[in-house]
Order: sequence, then structure tokens, then C-alpha cells
Amino acid sequence: MAGTVEKQDSAEAPGAVRDVEMGAKGSPSAGTSEVGEIEDQFQVPRSSFWATFSDHGVEMRGAEPVPVEKRTDTRYVNVFTVFATSMTSLLPIGIGSATTLGFGMSLRDAALMIVFLQFLFGVPAAYIITIAPLTGMRQMIQSRYCFGKYCNVLTSVVVTLTVGGFAVTGSINGAQCLAAVRPGTLPVEAAIAIIMVASLVIGFMGYRVMHFFTRWAWIPTLVAIIILVGAAGDQLWQQTPLPAHTTAQEYMGIVAFAAGNMVTWSNVAGDYACYMPQTAPRLRLALYCLFGIALPFSLLMVFGAAIGGAVFTIPAWTAAYKVGGIGAVIGNILITRLGDFGRFILVILGLSVLGTCGRDIYSVSFNLTAVAPVLRRVPRIVLSVVATAVIIAVAIPASRSFVTSVTAFLSIIGYYAGASVTCFLTEYLWFRKADPTSFDPKIWNDGRALPTGLSALASVLIAWAFIIPSMQADWYTGPIAEKTGDLGFEFAVVVAFLAYISIRSLEIKIRGRL
Repeated sequence: MAGTVEKQDSAEAPGAVRDVEMGAKGSPSAGTSEVGEIEDQFQVPRSSFWATFSDHGVEMRGAEPVPVEKRTDTRYVNVFTVFATSMTSLLPIGIGSATTLGFGMSLRDAALMIVFLQFLFGVPAAYIITIAPLTGMRQMIQSRYCFGKYCNVLTSVVVTLTVGGFAVTGSINGAQCLAAVRPGTLPVEAAIAIIMVASLVIGFMGYRVMHFFTRWAWIPTLVAIIILVGAAGDQLWQQTPLPAHTTAQEYMGIVAFAAGNMVTWSNVAGDYACYMPQTAPRLRLALYCLFGIALPFSLLMVFGAAIGGAVFTIPAWTAAYKVGGIGAVIGNILITRLGDFGRFILVILGLSVLGTCGRDIYSVSFNLTAVAPVLRRVPRIVLSVVATAVIIAVAIPASRSFVTSVTAFLSIIGYYAGASVTCFLTEYLWFRKADPTSFDPKIWNDGRALPTGLSALASVLIAWAFIIPSMQADWYTGPIAEKTGDLGFEFAVVVAFLAYISIRSLEIKIRGRL
């Protein structure tokens, strides 16, 4: 699928991926930015222990901006494959099942809303990823030019929890499948640990290995999913009957749920394109990102919704679901229809989340340095190991109430993502006139030269004052939501935009500069 396009994309610079800063041998170099000469602040660790990793292709660079001379990756199709491969997995199937199991939607309504909302909410990430090649900055560093160095810690914490949460969700889905291969032999808890340790290898190695893995890993997964669809297809018509009349209020919650899936990628998109040159074709990158995220995710979410809608009308599926969740249902479908071959397919599906979890470990390892700048002294690969351990510790208890956990998690992060991404885009498009040179790389770590971030922080907090009475979750329903349905995400975007325009304008007037 990606092979033909890849040849076109890489023709400009054969072997360009080899030039990417993976921990190259040698001393730090000076890089040139669009706004002048800057010194590359990244240094390969001098310790022979860490240098060994660097010499063997492990990416050592942390949050430091990538200088122009090191932005040499012209395999632009990598943007598509890194997202499409990680989305072509059990993750969207499990999340999609929550639309019918958790929200009680019909398959028809779920399918229409999933496809429309996933593509709509994927647009911000598709635009934001085109900024990374122009600045050489990872997403959380770009965010400092809106939230400032210190206020950005809050956003970094939320984004770290968000990305880690997707790894938790993916590992649970995969573990349920592996546990269903031979019920009673492999506990879900042990399967989670196996998946995350294997994913650590991808996140540990870094940019080059991750892109290489995702360039090909979609092939066996896609074949396995096609076989699963064929095995389940003739039973999916048995959907749980729903009330004849429904209201718009009952479906408003799906907006924040879908935003939690898509808008949150705006906070990490730049991580996967910051090694690409300033001449990277922006429209092509945007389309690669949009279709890489939204196309496989929406299609597999619809399939998950179909499975979820049939769970309680097919006795064997009901029994499997009560024992091991959606993963056990998938296991029941494959094993009862295909026998031992179905078990083999189940293993492939269980391991399909490696790209997802590996990608998330990779992003978390950078975001931790934005959460606590002192961690810049810690090698990125150590942070990857720490992130993996924490994800395992969270995933094990979360696996015992998966649907409730995932619906609450995605809805809440959708609210915050709506407010924070709105502030960032308003800063870049309104106040900086979409000028990437305004992201001066010389001040990326200078708290005094960067914006204070108080405008963005205040706007997000003001937005939450409207979100809380408008949100709807299993554990809380606000007074506005009781009458209108969940309007939390809509308030997050509108209120954050209006508040940021006003407060940031006042801040610039007082400071006399951005």
C-alpha cells in the first residue's frame, strides 16, 4: 500500500532517513533556523554506556528543536503509515464498541456520526502537523509559544496522560485477545505486560525504527482484520433492539467522545514530522495525516460498533463479553468459526496494537521533559522505560471495567483538548499570522522570552467553568447537560476562543510584544 508512494516521496534524497538525528556519532553541530543561527542544544551522551545505544541507531535527542541541517527525512509517506498502521489495530474496534455498548446508539446512527466526526475532528491535527517541518519543534515545544514554559506544564501533563491513556486502551484490547487464544492459560494482566514490553522496543529505538516498523506492520494486521470481518459478518445483523424514538440530546455525548479520539492528536502530531525539511509539501502532509488517522480509525470503529451492538443478542458473545470483554468476543468469533487458524489470527490481532503502544511510548518520552524540564538530563530511552512501567500499572486495573473507563477517559480529554488546541491555533493563526518564524528557536527554553502563558491558562480555566455544568458522564451530569445533552466540547471551543482573543490582546498590549 505504501510502497509505491514511498518511492516517489524518497526520490528527492535517497537514504535520507539515515541522515536523521538518531544519535549520530560525532559532536553537536550548529544548526541554522529560519530566524538566524542557533546552536544545536542536543549533545550525544559522552558516557560509553549511553554512546553504545547511540552508535546502534537508538534516537537520543530529546525535546530540543531539530536544526535545519538535520531535517532530512523526505519519506513524507511516513506520516501516513505511522498513523494508519497504529490505527489499523484493535484499538478503534474496542473504542467503537463503546458507542453501542456505552452510549446505547443504533449501528446506523453510530456509523454516521463516527465517520463524520472522525474526519471533522482530524482536521486540526492535519493542519498542525504541517508546522513541524517549518520549525523543527516537537508539539509540546511549539505549545510553549502559546502556553509559555511554565503554564505549558499543565498541558504537557494532560497530553502525557492522554497519549498514555491510548496506550492503556490499546494494551487492554490486545491483551484480551491474547488471553482468549487459550482461555485460562494466559491472564489478561500478563498479556498486558507482554504487549507493553514488546512495544517498548519500538518506542525505545525511536524515530527511524518506529517509522520502519509502521511502514510494513499494517499488512498482516489488515489481512487478519479482513478475516475477522468475514468470520463475523453474517452475525452482525443481529443488533440489539433500541427504542423507536430517540432525541438529539441522547447523542450529544458522542461529540466529546469523538473529539477525545481525534482532536487530541493535534497535541502530538508534530512529533512525527519534525525531522522533515522546510520544503516538505504541506498539503500532502496534511492529507497523509488526516487519512492516516481518520480513515482506518472510522472504518474500524464502525466495525467495533457493529460487534458491540450484537453482543447482547448472541448468547455466545454475551458469555464471552462478560468473561473477557470485546477481546474475548473477537476470540469467540474466530475460534468457533476457524478453529486453530482462528487462534493464529487472534494472536496477530492481539499484537496489532504494538504500533499503537510503541508510538505512544515514543511521544510520552518527550512529553515528560515538558512536564518536568529537569528530566532533560535523563536520557530519553530511560524515560521510555519509566513510561512503559506506569502504563502497565494503570492498564491492569483499568482492564476490569474497560467500557466505563474508556468512555469517561475519552470524553474528559476531549473537553480539555478542545480548549487547549483552540488556544494554540488562535495564537498561531490570529496573533502570529501563521508565520512559523515567529516561533523563534532561540527562546524555546527561555521562560522570560516566551509568552507568560497566563492568557492560555486563564482561557482554559474559564472554558472549564462552562464545561463542568455542560458535561455528561457516567459519574456526573451537569445542570445544563440534563436539559440539552452533553455540550462540554462545544463550550470548550467557543469559550476558549473568545476568552483567548480578549485576554491575549490585553497581554500583548501590556507587554508590548508577543
